[in-house]
Amino acid sequence: MTYSYKQLSSSDIPLLLELLKVFGEAFAEPETYQGAVPSTEYLQALLSQRHFIVVVALDEAGQVVGGLAAYQLDKFEQERSEI
Repeated sequence: MTYSYKQLSSSDIPLLLELLKVFGEAFAEPETYQGAVPSTEYLQALLSQRHFIVVVALDEAGQVVGGLAAYQLDKFEQERSEI
């Protein structure tokens, strides 16, 4: 089987919603990932941010079979050199 990979943009909300279902199944926590899905507007804004990256793996039929999300979490602590 051949897989393709795609970095999501703000227009890829359906793929992100599919990924949330995959995460719920993979981690055996469907309620966590499906219980309170954010609005389309929120997800579009999230995917528009440079520091939030989502990549999905698609099978030959175009179905999401995996993926990952990465984002920058700003620290609230200062480095010693900044004090």
